[in-house]
Amino acid sequence: MDIHEVLQITGQYLYMAGVAVKNGAIWLWNAFYAWYIKLPLPTSIKLFSNDMLNRYLFFGLSLFLLIMNIRAFVMFGSDKSKAKRRQKRVRESKLFRACFFGGAIGGMIGIHVFNHKTQKKRFSVGIPILFVIQLVINSFVLGFLAFWTFF
Repeated sequence: MDIHEVLQITGQYLYMAGVAVKNGAIWLWNAFYAWYIKLPLPTSIKLFSNDMLNRYLFFGLSLFLLIMNIRAFVMFGSDKSKAKRRQKRVRESKLFRACFFGGAIGGMIGIHVFNHKTQKKRFSVGIPILFVIQLVINSFVLGFLAFWTFF
């Protein structure tokens, strides 16, 4: 076999795989569309009408966010204290990770209260951006769960 035959056979297999993927995607879309159309709107809304599940999700997520914000705030205070005493510091990646996973509000408060990491662009710009993103996402998710739980 020369290279042209190998390329031709490879191209045929890729074409057949592409057709299979395309047909599979079309089949999945048609199946989902048929399922969704069959459900009337009140039935699909009923998915969120389980008050106990929504209540657990709401309070669980609220508790998680509260703990992450307190943790981020304490981490910034601890790092500032260790910096003053010239001890082993908290890694910047750990501080940023705590803010990324729900603690941006606590991190931002910690930056301003302890006047720590204010010169680093990663923190002085990145944490407020994370704060806005988390504010939008958290208010949407918690508002949605609270609406279906309490109203």
